[in-house]
Amino acid sequence: MKNIILIALAAITISAQAQPVYVDRIGFNLESIADIDIGWMEIRKHAIAPKAKQNGNRIYSATQIGYSQQFVEWMQQSYLPKGCLGNATYFQNYIYRFSPTNSLLGNAVNQHRDALPHSYGAQTKIFIYLKKDEKGKFVPQNNLGDNWQIEANQLESITTPVSFISSADEYYFLWTNYKAQKVGYPEYEKIKSNLFGFDTHKNIKPYHHFYTNSQHVVVMTKDNAALPFEQITIGDFFTEAEKQFPNWQKIEALSNDKLLKAQNNLIRLKKKYKSNWNEIAELKPDAQINLYSFVNANEGYDDIFDKNDGNARFPILKVTKTAKELCKKDQPQWLVMRWTLSLTNESYAKHLQESILNNFNFEYFYNFFFAPEKVKGQSYKPLHSPTLKEEVTIKERSEKATEIIADKNVFFYDDFSNNAVGYKPIGWQAKLNAGTTAVVTNLDGLDGNWVQLRGHSLNALALKKPLPQNFTLTYDVVAPQNFTWGAKGLTLQLSRETSPGNAESFIKLKVRPGSNGSNGEATLETKFPYPPGYLTGSKWFAAEGFSNNKKNNRIAVTIKKLAEKLEVYINGKSIAVYQKAIPDAHLFNALSFDCSGNSAENDTYYISNIKITKD
Repeated sequence: MKNIILIALAAITISAQAQPVYVDRIGFNLESIADIDIGWMEIRKHAIAPKAKQNGNRIYSATQIGYSQQFVEWMQQSYLPKGCLGNATYFQNYIYRFSPTNSLLGNAVNQHRDALPHSYGAQTKIFIYLKKDEKGKFVPQNNLGDNWQIEANQLESITTPVSFISSADEYYFLWTNYKAQKVGYPEYEKIKSNLFGFDTHKNIKPYHHFYTNSQHVVVMTKDNAALPFEQITIGDFFTEAEKQFPNWQKIEALSNDKLLKAQNNLIRLKKKYKSNWNEIAELKPDAQINLYSFVNANEGYDDIFDKNDGNARFPILKVTKTAKELCKKDQPQWLVMRWTLSLTNESYAKHLQESILNNFNFEYFYNFFFAPEKVKGQSYKPLHSPTLKEEVTIKERSEKATEIIADKNVFFYDDFSNNAVGYKPIGWQAKLNAGTTAVVTNLDGLDGNWVQLRGHSLNALALKKPLPQNFTLTYDVVAPQNFTWGAKGLTLQLSRETSPGNAESFIKLKVRPGSNGSNGEATLETKFPYPPGYLTGSKWFAAEGFSNNKKNNRIAVTIKKLAEKLEVYINGKSIAVYQKAIPDAHLFNALSFDCSGNSAENDTYYISNIKITKD
């Protein structure tokens, strides 16, 4: 059966999905603007030759300012903000200034920035929550959003400072790259480290890349060499700590007895680690060292260098003096690209990450600085244009679907036969979950197309509204073999919404397979509070024949509304009948499926043959 490219129909689908919904004082609902190419606040064109700039005691050459401007232009050529609003600018190092409104501790820690390497680059603010101004233009509702940076010699934002021994002359830090230190790798870090395929993406494979400090980070050095950092020893740490004791006593003063205790414990620790004096000093990434770390370092208790808890530890580092001086020159010593994704289950985040990974020309970026002969005379071009639209392939419906839809009593039907396998179902809003969405697939041993749901949710956008006053809804559900007993069920929700996502009344039917041939379960939850006297509450029922022992464990679910009566069937067998459940004139206007919370491969549901008939 031939495929047809129906751009017009695709546009209709997108239009139906993208009716902006504004929420007072919050901004536009993100789902309602997810498919709108909102773009940039301003497209930056730096037509005037860059000039050198002095910022505090740092001087940035015209060349360095020019690089920053180019970064801005390359970012805007590679990414078109979708469902959000972008603003790109360039910057140089933060210069410390004493703040009378800041705490002594805050000022002390900020002063350590004076010891950071000479750095500059481009920064993009991705505004998430938007409103419209008096001219109907999208503008930020607030300052909440994500950031995308390209920087030369960046250090502070991709490291964890060891503030206790740092000063205005030397910045000590941890490089918390779990890829290089697998022990104690937190599960949430592992998941985010490959969000949307980051860790294995071909375009960044040649370069250092990892997830740290809530950021995806790509670091480039010439010939992929190690970064110019040097490790300090346990002896170095105690020497620096002893120097800093008087300074921290001024900042966070201890009582005389506690200060004496901290000093005595420092002496004890120096003796304890005398034989380890020249070993590399390593800390846990969440180690918060202050004077109380020494007050509490009593004999018999774990101290900052004990390693008997199984947690990951990272060496304390500093930038080599040679590299620090070279960072002042025009040639960057290392390049950093980093970005945050605050709301990973929102479409704007997926689009941002995919745009950076697929469109940005990392090879050109590397060669421009570390192999310039390869790009001599060439201008930057993204690998793909950010304005390129993916064509939606819509197939002809199956003969079965065509015949069913032709029936005048059929209000809605979808067997996903017009969908290309591997894509989101057409006419449905498939929300993100851990970087993936529900997609259409085939099942070995079963005919037709099915939508795969693994922790996903699905809302019917193409559904005509409202539903008939009296109707029969049917759909098929499949659970795979060895579905985990006790995993989340699949919930169908029929509701009347006052606004998207706000259901004032509903029917929820959750089904879940049993184990080893035993029956599954169905939970019916209803809410019809007005007028009083109708069905509100929940009740559990057995779902006979729904287990996890077969290759494809399939059931047919039926929900019937006739006047005030509600009936529920599984595989044609009645499991629930309520004579006065729903007000006779009640009209539903939303249909969704949800199995949030599941992530294991076996804990997947498949749905198809969704039909609503007028009764």
